[in-house]
Amino acid sequence: MGKFHTKRILYSILLFLSVISFSFAENMDQLLKNQENMNQLLKNQENMNQLLKNQENIKEQERTELEEQSQQKETEEKVQTKLQQKAFLTEESEIEININKLYKDILKDKKLKQFGYDFFKRTTKTVSPVGDDYVLGPGDKLKIYLWGDPVDIMAINREFTVEVSRDGTGYVPNIGQLTLSGLSIRDLKNILQKKYGDKFKNLKVDITLEKLRSFNVYVTGFVREPGMITVNSLDTVIDALYIAGGVSKTGSLRKIQLKRKEDSQLKIYNIDLYSLFIEGNPVDIKLRDGDVIYVPPIGDVVAIFGDIKRPAIYELKDERELKNVINFAGGFNASVNDSFVRISRFAKDGVEIFEGDLTDKEFLKTKIVNGDFIFFGRKPDIIQNAITISGEVYYPGIYSINDTKTLKEILLKAKPKPNALYGRVIREDKNQLDFVIEDILKDKRNIDLKALDKIEIYNKFFVEPVYVSGEIDNPKTIPYYEDLTLIEALRSVKFKYPLRELKAIIIRNNMNFITVYLYDLLNRFDQTKDIKLYPGDVVIIQKTFRTEKAPSVTVLGEVKNPGKYEITEGETIADIIAKAGGYTESAYPQALIFIRESAKKLQKEKLEITIITLEEQFIKSSKEVSFSNEEEKQIAMLAIQEQKNLLQILKKKAELGIGRIALDIPATLMELKNSNQNIALEDGDTIIVPQRPNYVLVIGDVYNQISLPYIKGYKLKDYLAMVGGVGKNADKKDIYVIKANGRVVSGQSFSRGFLLWSGIEDYEPSQGDTIVVPTELKIPIAWRSTIKDVVQIIFQSISTAVLAKRL
Repeated sequence: MGKFHTKRILYSILLFLSVISFSFAENMDQLLKNQENMNQLLKNQENMNQLLKNQENIKEQERTELEEQSQQKETEEKVQTKLQQKAFLTEESEIEININKLYKDILKDKKLKQFGYDFFKRTTKTVSPVGDDYVLGPGDKLKIYLWGDPVDIMAINREFTVEVSRDGTGYVPNIGQLTLSGLSIRDLKNILQKKYGDKFKNLKVDITLEKLRSFNVYVTGFVREPGMITVNSLDTVIDALYIAGGVSKTGSLRKIQLKRKEDSQLKIYNIDLYSLFIEGNPVDIKLRDGDVIYVPPIGDVVAIFGDIKRPAIYELKDERELKNVINFAGGFNASVNDSFVRISRFAKDGVEIFEGDLTDKEFLKTKIVNGDFIFFGRKPDIIQNAITISGEVYYPGIYSINDTKTLKEILLKAKPKPNALYGRVIREDKNQLDFVIEDILKDKRNIDLKALDKIEIYNKFFVEPVYVSGEIDNPKTIPYYEDLTLIEALRSVKFKYPLRELKAIIIRNNMNFITVYLYDLLNRFDQTKDIKLYPGDVVIIQKTFRTEKAPSVTVLGEVKNPGKYEITEGETIADIIAKAGGYTESAYPQALIFIRESAKKLQKEKLEITIITLEEQFIKSSKEVSFSNEEEKQIAMLAIQEQKNLLQILKKKAELGIGRIALDIPATLMELKNSNQNIALEDGDTIIVPQRPNYVLVIGDVYNQISLPYIKGYKLKDYLAMVGGVGKNADKKDIYVIKANGRVVSGQSFSRGFLLWSGIEDYEPSQGDTIVVPTELKIPIAWRSTIKDVVQIIFQSISTAVLAKRL
């Protein structure tokens, strides 16, 4: 019994375990199955996300392509517009030419244009947005967007493109083929909302027009570019005329026709562009495939000119009375003269004139014919209670007779200038009263004024002088003469402050102001500042503001921070080089180039005078020298001409170096600070610190003018030997060396032998020095000193230029 129960218990346990095992396996299978479903769902989600991402990429690509196409089209339209504008500028209608020529005495320097034709010159065609009332047709391309909550397991494309085919239908996903032509965008939205509404909750539908349908229309008649053109479904008659280049000036703006086939019949729409141009009414007839736009020749015209708001040449339609065409011009100005209207008309034997009054109703009914020219006069520019004073007074202009009744009163108000002497009262009836100003102001005489009197105040000079005043000790009135300049006007003026603190304000015609800084003019000798003066100019000397014209010095070359630096009174070369960060490792201070504008002017003047003197001597020599034969004469003349050409070349080469002041600058900045060469700076000074040169320059009458490498211990004669020696015409007694710092070493200052020139041959040049071998000058003794000085300036300038060009 016990054994039997034990077996039953074992079987029960096994059965229980089996059930549990089966149940666990079943649940595990289900769990794995669920896991697979979940993975599949995740994978589907990833696919959906990738699909959406791909759609977004496609959409972005489409947008980019559309933008590029739009930009390309816009560029093409701009080019086309410019070409059309150019064409407009070159065209001139025969109508305009005839009227402008015929009435040139009335028009004077003005010209009349035909009204309305410039509209197409300035128009820029743009694409308008499409609203929900847009009616679809074959060729339109739509982008449809759907979103909402699904109510079944159907998948949905969130966006898709639909194109209207030629038969007017289009395929819509999940719905099928629909007839779209003739539907508005709003109608299609409602249809899609209804058809998709039973499958999605909170469905939203949006539709955009991705591409407009295009088609051809024909523009004929008097347009710039007649023919077949391509338009889209939003274009109007105006757009078509613009694409065709606009209406020609021989074409009508008022009788344009749009011809269209409707229901197998030809329908004609008449278009008057004046309705748009003058009244502002839109011309918005949309175009259809096959439309024909015809522009007939221009009709009758009338020219309107004078004191009206919009003078021009207008085209007539039904307007045949004067009062009708007045409206074209937008009405009259307030200054129009009602009693002065003139109509000029082409007649059989010439031109007939009709005159009338705008207040005359019968005159306003005057019949207008083709080619009439209507002129509306202006009221006289007369102020009834005014008196006018002009001339040598500080406050010229118009005064009221009610407040200024006598001549003395107006003189006290207008304030005569110091040079005013006498005047004249000119009445409206042309009678004249002359007077002396002093007599009026001292009550020796007075004149009662009348309305419309004109008073002229005259100068005691034949022409008005130039006045100089301001921060000077002696204000001056300078009689004017031809070619009077600012320097001449200031020649004997004593200034109250230093030049660097002053400026001259030139007032011309009471309105033009010219500012000249006196330091630039009188110290730096800047010729561009020497302004030509005119009668009546007023020159006022004023102090400059600190920030207005700060003195400055330019530092270039081998310094750490080259540039332009402001200076204060007393600053020196060492101070400004320290401001510029000091010397670089490549600097060669001993060859420092210091250029000052005031020195430049003096050297340049000396150079110019001597060049002229030499040229005169060349001419004189060629006339005085006798020759044994013609061949000898020709050789001599060629030599003289060669010398003249050489002189001009040297003059040009000298330009850069002119103005240099030779200074013996030490090698270090500390030594410079304690040196007597550390001079004070002036506004406009230029400092150039060159690189350490590794050459010696040999120029002048030698066989080979060249830069030679610097060799320590070499003497002058060694360098001359390297260039083949001196020329046969060389002046050996006057060989000299221009040091890199601009100073000169000559045979007189360096002599070690019996002959001066042999002494200079033993001199050891330094880096950057220039050896100059001059040509013996065959000139009068009295000139030699001056000409040698100038030749030295020229060669010194060449040396300076070589150093500066290495920067």
